[in-house]
Parts: sequence; structure tokens; C-alpha cells
Amino acid sequence: MKIEFDISDDKIVNFSLGAKNELVHQSQRIASDIVDEASRIEASRRIYDTNSEVTQSNVIEAANQPRMMVVKKKTWWTKVVQIASFISSLIMGSLLDTDKFKDVSHVIWFIIMTFIAIGTTIYVTFNQDNNG
Repeated sequence: MKIEFDISDDKIVNFSLGAKNELVHQSQRIASDIVDEASRIEASRRIYDTNSEVTQSNVIEAANQPRMMVVKKKTWWTKVVQIASFISSLIMGSLLDTDKFKDVSHVIWFIIMTFIAIGTTIYVTFNQDNNG
């Protein structure tokens, strides 16, 4: 059995031939991913020794799975900021020694590392949608 679907011409009137071909290719890829995921969902819920039947709800659930969404790759800048956040937090924690707070340079380094740790953590947290 072959499943086909139509997209009205008025929706793709400005598409080039290459764009139309790519639309077909990406649609097939996404549909195939949904079919595979629906089958996995059905198989995980099927009672042993019963017939397999993928239902409408399996397909809907498969289409709405988070992994069906396009996942952005993290940029090198985001990775650098995440590493800086991690390292500065470690260093800041190691500088948290109340006996050494009598030394002004120790306090200055602690404050600097605290600001770097807080700043990078805030950047990574609030830019998650843009950074993948």
C-alpha cells in the first residue's frame, strides 16, 4: 500500500523545482520517522504474544515526540561559555575558604570568579532556545 498526500498549488506557487523536490524528500523523511516512532511506541505497549496494531493515537504521539522536532546543534561559542561556566564555578568553590578571606587578592579573585560563574550560567540558561 502506498500513501500519498496533496499540497495545494497555491501554497507552493513560489517554490522552485529544487525546492519542490526537497519538500518531497523532507516530507518522506519525516513521515518515515513518524512511522518508525509509532511502531516503537506500539511495540513498547503491546502485550506479549498479541497481534501488532499501530493505532491513530500511536501516530499522534509519535508525531508529537520531542525528538521529532529539529534539534539545533550547539555552536562552538555556546560550548565555550558552558565550559567557562563549569570551570569558573569549580574555581569559585575552591576559593571559598573563609580563613583566606583576610587576603585582599584572594577576595578579589573570589569575586571575579563569582561574577564569571553567574554571568556565564545566566547566559547559557536564558539562551537555551537559541543555543540548542
